[in-house]
Amino acid sequence: MDASPVTIGIHFTPSRLTGRFVKEGDPTTSIWERMQQAVLDLGLEYDSGPQSLELTWAGALTIIGQFASQQKALNFRFAARDEEAKSRLAAFVVQFKKVQAAKGSLQLAISAEEIEERLKQEGFTRRKLEEFQTRDLQRLLSLENGANFSVPGAGKTTVTLALHILTRKPGQILLVIGPKASFPAWREVVEECVELDAPNGNAEPFTIVTSGSEGLQKAVDAGCTRLVLSYDMMIQRPEVVTQFIAQNQVHLVLDEAHRMKAGFGSQRGALLLNMAPLPIRRDILTGTPMPQAPSDIQSQLDFLWPGVGLGLQIARGDPPRQVLGQLYVRTTKQDLGLPKPRRHFLDVPMAPGQMALYGIVKNEFLRQVSSLSLDGRFDAPAARRSVMRLLQLSANPLLALRAIADESIMLDSAILDEVVREGPSTKMRAVADHARALAKQDSKSVIWTIFTDTIHQMEFLLADLNPVSLYGAVPTGEPTDPITREGRIRRFHNDPACKVMIANPAAAGEGISLHKICHDAIYLDRSYVTTHYLQSIDRIHRLGLPKGVETNIHIYRTLAPMGLGCIDHSVSHRLRQKLRALQILLDDPDLHEIAYDEENSEDPIAWDISPEDVKDLIEALEGRGTYPDEEME
Repeated sequence: MDASPVTIGIHFTPSRLTGRFVKEGDPTTSIWERMQQAVLDLGLEYDSGPQSLELTWAGALTIIGQFASQQKALNFRFAARDEEAKSRLAAFVVQFKKVQAAKGSLQLAISAEEIEERLKQEGFTRRKLEEFQTRDLQRLLSLENGANFSVPGAGKTTVTLALHILTRKPGQILLVIGPKASFPAWREVVEECVELDAPNGNAEPFTIVTSGSEGLQKAVDAGCTRLVLSYDMMIQRPEVVTQFIAQNQVHLVLDEAHRMKAGFGSQRGALLLNMAPLPIRRDILTGTPMPQAPSDIQSQLDFLWPGVGLGLQIARGDPPRQVLGQLYVRTTKQDLGLPKPRRHFLDVPMAPGQMALYGIVKNEFLRQVSSLSLDGRFDAPAARRSVMRLLQLSANPLLALRAIADESIMLDSAILDEVVREGPSTKMRAVADHARALAKQDSKSVIWTIFTDTIHQMEFLLADLNPVSLYGAVPTGEPTDPITREGRIRRFHNDPACKVMIANPAAAGEGISLHKICHDAIYLDRSYVTTHYLQSIDRIHRLGLPKGVETNIHIYRTLAPMGLGCIDHSVSHRLRQKLRALQILLDDPDLHEIAYDEENSEDPIAWDISPEDVKDLIEALEGRGTYPDEEME
């Protein structure tokens, strides 16, 4: 006779927003140990007692979702032990079933004609939705929570505003959390889309919350129902944001949602995952949901549908496309009708001193990586520093010299003197010449580099073109202030003497549009992050591009000696692998084209220079080579 099922009681604690599992009685069972191990494996925050296990409610749902289907097999049952737990579990079960059903075949709940009519009634008439925007909105309205993975420039902000207007009920608050670069778009979207006399408060602009922990409640007390908050401010007072969402009916939107990709491995990701069950609706916006690896999308799915187990499927190796099914929308550049940009790969040889220094640092990098791996250890920060040195050397050896001076790499002073004598790298000078050639044709260009010091050096090199620069330390502010990010962008647009912008894609790859006045992007260097590359391209290649205009992407790479290997080739190789994975997930032909171009560009290798040539060069610069008069004897 089979033993009676073991009961695991589930309790909800409103004051702490936690779920508590209680093993009822003292039966012999493996489920309790399995649950404890799952909590540890997933890295969830918890408190435990002899027969109790307390987690955030999001964590509790994750455990329930993981083990609910095994209740019969493991001879146990979950049982809600208070009314709040019963209510929340019932809602979770409904959501779970809807998500599983929608993955395979999404049933649209509203027609395109109904959307147009309802938006008209709500005063959303200043901007008519494009056909692809209506299509995306139609699908998002059919989901309880939504993922909009459309390319930058496709109108994700506009679609999200329309979505909120059509779904909100009295008393609901729309809270957007995003990077500061996204603020201008949210500031402007209501005025661009909604009539001033629109009913139901639909003309209310977004309020940017910048006044610290009390800002959210002050804004609500003042009657504001549309709020924008930065990720940085969110993590300054996490308990304030969590309680605000718990105590109000909040539609929560994450802009540039890939910023939570680290999940429980970061303060930002952990906070968002733990507060995920609290909003009445959740939406995420990002054009690059998987910038580095499939694991990047795991936390975003767990935020959208906590406990459903989609993130766990990704962690187990299931293909992201199979896991997502029909649960997202994506407008591609092909949907936008944009002409394909032209990508040009330009290879530039190293100067002798740069080549010698690159060879030494590259060999030191290989030595470090080999020694770090001997006993199974891998010092990721040390490896990352070495990679950054090689990236610096490829573009700007003078910058690398300053970093190397702080490390233990032994260099002969003659090599250092040669690098200093050479000055800016051949690649920097080639990029500067290219920008000048474009300026002579009355064309503006944007130069992308990942290093702030290189930005400053390029500003000096191109002083005759009156450049503006954008990087992390440039403050946000008013467009009338020339020091601010907004003021510099305005100058690039309006000052005919300002022919070039020099920018860091990590800081300036989001939230700016340059496509009306700039059609050439020049890459002095690139990082391994697909987000930086794709979003920087999208600054000049987006909806609203004038007809007949050709967009050019110029990618400069350092030509390395045969056998020495070049970091630029490694970056290109890894970018195309990540682009292929993103293309498979999103079924986007534009990503296919970008990856194809990377694959078909010739390797930046100087076939007429061998490793022995580099070795001889190093010896010569160090004074250890054979002198010409000795060869004649």
